[in-house]
Amino acid sequence: MGIETTHTKTLRYEVKFAVDILDAPSIEASILMHPASFSKAYEDRQVNNIYLDSPTFQCFHQNIEGHPRRKKMRLRWYGPHDMPTKKSTLEIKNKDAELGWKDSFSVDGSLVKNSSSLLEAVASSGYYQGNLTPTLHNCYHRSYYISQDGLFRITLDWNQSFKIPFTPQKSLPYTDFPVIVELKYDQENADRSKDITDYLAFRQTKNSKYTVGIQELYF
Repeated sequence: MGIETTHTKTLRYEVKFAVDILDAPSIEASILMHPASFSKAYEDRQVNNIYLDSPTFQCFHQNIEGHPRRKKMRLRWYGPHDMPTKKSTLEIKNKDAELGWKDSFSVDGSLVKNSSSLLEAVASSGYYQGNLTPTLHNCYHRSYYISQDGLFRITLDWNQSFKIPFTPQKSLPYTDFPVIVELKYDQENADRSKDITDYLAFRQTKNSKYTVGIQELYF
């Protein structure tokens, strides 16, 4: 299975806000009124992920326990498609304290039909070693915004659902899931981030879609 590396290591911060008192249109209105002149970066789309973890949920437990250095692997594709598409991306999300970066590999997701073929794609990347298994399939709708100077990005995620990968299980909607707002910026712009967060009327929180999904399905 052909893999093409598309990784460039850019250290960035992701500041998260879980908003449960406003709906997505109201949050969008507040973002568009921000003094940094945020505007739509491009059209909304559906994000789909299949996450991998060890059989003992090592990544999940590291997240719960707050390990400062950790990794998380997923296959991602876009659009209203239940199964991976030809233009899919295998991503390893790396975290070192508050800073994160991604290693990305282009994958022909149309060849991923089950757990075995997904693990074949992972092995072909030559990057991640370990005993992995698909543990979570989630999807949600995402809106994208960028500041006028192009240095800060905001994403807005809603309508999340979960299921166990490669099973006939019906997706489980997470009805209590708040809208998740993420502010993203490169390490070099950290000294300017307070100018952005001071005008966001949301409470900063820790939130992991993967952790929430695993808790909903397995614990």
